Amino acid sequence: MIKFFRHIRQRLIRENRFSKPASPARPTDSSGRAGRYLLYAVGEIVLVVIGILIALQINTWNEERKTNANLSKALKALKTDLAQDSLLIAAYLPEVTQQYQFNESLRERMARPKATVDTLLKITRNEFNPNWNNPIFYNTNAYKSLNDTGLIDVMNDSLKTHIKDYYNGKFYREGMVESITKDYREKLAQYVNTYTFGSTDLHDQGRLIDSLVWDNVDLSHLAASFQGISNFKRILFRLTRDEMEYSLHNSKGLIQHIDQNLDSDD
Repeated sequence: MIKFFRHIRQRLIRENRFSKPASPARPTDSSGRAGRYLLYAVGEIVLVVIGILIALQINTWNEERKTNANLSKALKALKTDLAQDSLLIAAYLPEVTQQYQFNESLRERMARPKATVDTLLKITRNEFNPNWNNPIFYNTNAYKSLNDTGLIDVMNDSLKTHIKDYYNGKFYREGMVESITKDYREKLAQYVNTYTFGSTDLHDQGRLIDSLVWDNVDLSHLAASFQGISNFKRILFRLTRDEMEYSLHNSKGLIQHIDQNLDSDD
């Protein structure tokens, strides 16, 4: 169509129809020229419209290409976060499992029929460590960036659902750990303000303070306090281990899904 209107324009120029006629034109000639002028004018308008549409399409293609490039960059960053978190989990999960098993062994010793007051005193005074620290702080910057920039909404539905499901499950488990941790720290504050313990170098309070605390200790209160705080710690270990195992297992499938999406875009 562009060639058609361009041909008309060139023919009109060749016929010199833009200059004033040298002799009076016949009505039929004027009508024909008017029709060609109208056709030319319409053609010019069509050419302008087509040019605008082409420019808009090119701009749309450029924006799509830019968006796809940003999405690819964001997915690579998300993959890096997941991989680094997996390495941290693989490093700390055995330690968490070991500490959980040690905590359980202390509780089992206290629950034995042959357990005595000396058993309670030995465990609480020298072996049990009530301290608790979150083993891992995860990097969620890439996931937050996907949401803040809206890029998560332009990816395919399958990958978007996979990413959201993974992080929703992860954040739910982290929320449970944080909630129990808050309650545990309240119990911990009461415990350490009442009893000393020699299970770590950080709490080497010396013989005088240690003897003043333990020589006349309230055994009933000690037993109840140990039972309560060790049970809280058991719950924390289980929730933390569950969250770490969830992240370690499910991140592998998500990384594979991201790789498939990146490969299809190349």
